[in-house]
Amino acid sequence: MHMKISGIVIILFLLISFPATSQDLELRKNTFHLPVAMGVGEVVHTIGLATAGLPEDVIETVDAFRAPLLAYRVKTGLPWNLFATGGLESNIITWHFSAGLNWSHEFGELGISAGADVAFWFGWLDQEGFDTRMNGWQLYPNITIGYTFPRFSVSVRSELMIPFRQSTRIGDILTSERSRRVEGWSVGIYIEQPLWKDNYAVIGFKSNFTKFYYPMWAGFSTFDRFFYIPEFIIGFNL
Repeated sequence: MHMKISGIVIILFLLISFPATSQDLELRKNTFHLPVAMGVGEVVHTIGLATAGLPEDVIETVDAFRAPLLAYRVKTGLPWNLFATGGLESNIITWHFSAGLNWSHEFGELGISAGADVAFWFGWLDQEGFDTRMNGWQLYPNITIGYTFPRFSVSVRSELMIPFRQSTRIGDILTSERSRRVEGWSVGIYIEQPLWKDNYAVIGFKSNFTKFYYPMWAGFSTFDRFFYIPEFIIGFNL
């Protein structure tokens, strides 16, 4: 569950030290996580992989276990410093779709944005007599603060996790529950660095403090307490 800090530090150092290949690269325009004003109709895409260390109590083993997620997100500029986002995350048995709206403002090299994402997720397991389905709706109010350095940007994003509705079907048995309470929160840091032309590398680390982490739904946790779940993210802006 514990990530090797030294390895993360080395990767961060290499990413930050990677030289820009062109003096004409527009750092602020091509970042995804950095909260900056976008022109109406401008679009930025990012694709990447996130791995998380799942709690021993849920996976019932002390061995290190990762839950990799392939993620794709897109954002587009709207009038009045607004921008819309959409996303898809999946590890094959679980799918997560999200859409959001944010407002951003810049203070020189410093940027800030606030908004919320609404997400629907579902998962299924149907093998060797194990017929299970699960889905739910979630709300993610969020705030992001970012700063632009000469050759890279750093953004810190914090969000709440508020489940609306969750349904589980095991065979012919269907259960459903509703909730509008805060069930968790997270803080993530993202570094974005130009590689070539308009393509950027992204590296990030996210700390989740939550009672329910949707990629581990198949563990059917019965614990009513907060877990710490670290995530390591690497990706590219296109």
